[in-house]
Amino acid sequence: MEEGTVYSPEEEKLADYKRFVDGLPVPEELLDSAILAGFEKGILEKKRTQRWKRSLFSVAAAAVMVIGFFTSIRLSPAFAGYVSELPGFAKVVDWIQGDKGIIAALESEYDQEIGASSTKDGVTFTVTRAIADETGLLLFYTIDTVTERQEIGLEDVKFKNTDGKRFVLESASHGMPHYSAKGEKSFTGTLDFSFQEQLEARAFHLKVKIEGTEHEVDFKLNKEISAKKEYVINKTVAIEGQKVTFEKVEIYPLRVAIHVKMDPANTKRILNFDQIRLVDERGETWNKISNGITASGGPADDKRILYVQSNYFREPKKLYLIPGKIQAVDKSDAYMIVDTEKETIIKQPQPGKFYGVKVEDGSLLMRMKGKVHYFPFSSIKDAEGKDLERHDSASSGQSFTTYGNGYTEHGISLPPGKNVYKNPLTLELAFYPSWIESQEKVRIK
Repeated sequence: MEEGTVYSPEEEKLADYKRFVDGLPVPEELLDSAILAGFEKGILEKKRTQRWKRSLFSVAAAAVMVIGFFTSIRLSPAFAGYVSELPGFAKVVDWIQGDKGIIAALESEYDQEIGASSTKDGVTFTVTRAIADETGLLLFYTIDTVTERQEIGLEDVKFKNTDGKRFVLESASHGMPHYSAKGEKSFTGTLDFSFQEQLEARAFHLKVKIEGTEHEVDFKLNKEISAKKEYVINKTVAIEGQKVTFEKVEIYPLRVAIHVKMDPANTKRILNFDQIRLVDERGETWNKISNGITASGGPADDKRILYVQSNYFREPKKLYLIPGKIQAVDKSDAYMIVDTEKETIIKQPQPGKFYGVKVEDGSLLMRMKGKVHYFPFSSIKDAEGKDLERHDSASSGQSFTTYGNGYTEHGISLPPGKNVYKNPLTLELAFYPSWIESQEKVRIK
């Protein structure tokens, strides 16, 4: 900070964050392990054996979620001024940790105030601010309670437009519940929505459940939404014998969309681009989204959209993308077959990583050694091709993960009743610890 200038305690604290982070060595090759370490730490601090439930189909349909790791903040007076005015401002760091695009949007004052709230049963839910672009909407929210809570979160989020304009929702994310070992009265978080088509709607209705009680708010977007910047590439890269074509890059204020196409003749199925990133002529890097939606499309799709942090508010002379490490398995190994009656694995990728298959309390369970920070499957079908995720039972296809001593246990809820599915079951892989890699620079501009 400049000598002779008086700063508020909040700005001083933010500067301390910056000085600490700027002093951290973060080589690119360590970013992936750092993200996983941060995820592991967060899980262990909350509940060692907590089961995180999710819809199995959501992985295949659209959204891949990861938990972020605090990598860098570039302090500016605009950003410091913004967060210093927010209640519980220090938690802003948690909202946007590791996302340089969100920080740049706030620094550029591209966000807008909302201030729509609902109070019921001693709980106040408030949508405080919003950042919107043509394909996404990020809402900042707070939950304030009269008495302290150790755990609280959003459930059953429903979002719609109220002005009749174009609104085609693709996916939504509100993260995991908020936890506090000591108990708190105020919690902050984000709601992240993405759209299949250009967003034209400007008036919305949001309904959420908190502790079983519905809260509803209406709000409008009043600021103009900035147009995307598009660059056509059509560059094919051979990565350890697998061909990937980078078709185009669309740069939005909230994120960058990288359109990729896999060659149908590839011998491997591309599961996940773990380290894809942008880099400019000075070496500044924009990594994958660390909180929110990281990809659209599933592992079986030849075409996908990958999302990285936005550099919309920067104008580098040159810009490249680097594929990095990519999860990939032989197409013949892109699934697992299990018999739930015999509790055995019939087929799995080699060398085998799964073991300990069993059926317990209506769920199929299996283990992997060590801490595995992603759910490995995208779909589950029986011997007749019946999709168990789409079974009439509300619980069927729900997945969860438990962390034990030296292992990770994955579980999938099976349809209740007898003779409702036929063995064996086939589970399609969405993630698996097997990689190919390329550090080739693909020119964007």
